[in-house]
Amino acid sequence: MTAFASPTDLCRRRAWVFCLLLFLAGCESFAKGVTSAVLESRGADEDLRLCSAEGAPFPGILPYLEKLDALPPIDPANPGRPQVKVLYVHGIGTHEPGHGVQLMRNLATSLSLDIQAPRHKRIELKSRVDPAAELGEVNLYRFTDDSRKRDLVFYELTWSAINQDAKDAVAFDDSEVYRSRRASINQAIRTFVNDVTPDPIAFAGNTGGQIQLSIGQAMCWMWRGTWSDLPEETAGETCDPDEAFGSRATIDDVAIITHSLGSRATMDALQSVVRRVDDAAVVADPDVRRLTDALKERKIQLFMLSNQLPLLEAGQDHQEVTGATQTYCGPDAPKRAQRFVKSLQMVAFSDPNDVMSYPIPAEWVDRYVDSRLCPVVSNVTINIADVNSLLGFGELADPLTAHTGYGADERVGGLLAQGIGKGTAASIVQERCTWFETDDSLME
Repeated sequence: MTAFASPTDLCRRRAWVFCLLLFLAGCESFAKGVTSAVLESRGADEDLRLCSAEGAPFPGILPYLEKLDALPPIDPANPGRPQVKVLYVHGIGTHEPGHGVQLMRNLATSLSLDIQAPRHKRIELKSRVDPAAELGEVNLYRFTDDSRKRDLVFYELTWSAINQDAKDAVAFDDSEVYRSRRASINQAIRTFVNDVTPDPIAFAGNTGGQIQLSIGQAMCWMWRGTWSDLPEETAGETCDPDEAFGSRATIDDVAIITHSLGSRATMDALQSVVRRVDDAAVVADPDVRRLTDALKERKIQLFMLSNQLPLLEAGQDHQEVTGATQTYCGPDAPKRAQRFVKSLQMVAFSDPNDVMSYPIPAEWVDRYVDSRLCPVVSNVTINIADVNSLLGFGELADPLTAHTGYGADERVGGLLAQGIGKGTAASIVQERCTWFETDDSLME
């Protein structure tokens, strides 16, 4: 007997088709008119997207720059002058140098830094163990203001090439032999899947260590010197312990911005260093010790866009030290000399309509993050993609935009620049975002 679909099943199938169309609209600029034709959009002048932050207050990057206002203007003859440095680490998918420019300009605008160096500088990353290994590159961009006192250097890390072999393994699938067998929409989905799926698989397999090393080398160059210390092109060199190693760790303020898989890779890179910081070889090396001692007194903000830490925790080994922040963190902590940093402010951004990102509850951090990082948790729940009515079938937000659309969002720029909960939030954040502070003393 033939089974007939119920009206409910038909509605679900239609909604699923619309979901695919919208997904592809974001992925491949597929028929942009489809989105406007299918969705009943809200008025263009009305932004009702969710923006809510909770947890510990975080200051953003602006206070770092404000400290420079008391200093003389930028002068190449003054190499000891502090700089503010921001490292950006991308996530899944193929990325080319320049991938962070939209986010970078959003941040610079939010910080009122409207003057930039006419050219960027490039560092080709190399491994001392295997010079032939692909580690990617870092491109540096420098910004200041009219007074020439505020000095920000944006470090854009591109590690995508590390996973190119993994993507080459399925490259045959894009040949006409296989493309011709698929419907056009299904082929667009397949192209997207072939580009992004190998990344987390390869990261969990044999390239995770290389990606962590790439991030470690980027951090090493960031703490090693200033913009002026670098030529426009640095190639064939590794950042190794020497008299300059970590020399800027007590001088420059640093923030890290990550996206998607980049958050997992960055946390793994940090935690792998934490596990080795008390090794005999590290303790005995004065150059390395200079950096580790300096970091114990530094606060670092880690902004994780489209955060995936909980999802990518699957299959990970547990950290050596968890649930013990009171033992390592704070002025009276009995093991404060063994912490890695004074605090790591983890700010997780997630769009609830992004099927691949998650908030990080405080109890999750307590269980899975190394306590020696002294983690402090904040969560930003934000609609990056518009939520629209789907012709009576319910509401829908484009999941790809929800995952990848952070770069141009002014609220994101405002939160990165001026934080929230400190009484100095950007005007757009004050207007469109709500804030709920958590207080541990209320548990007593």
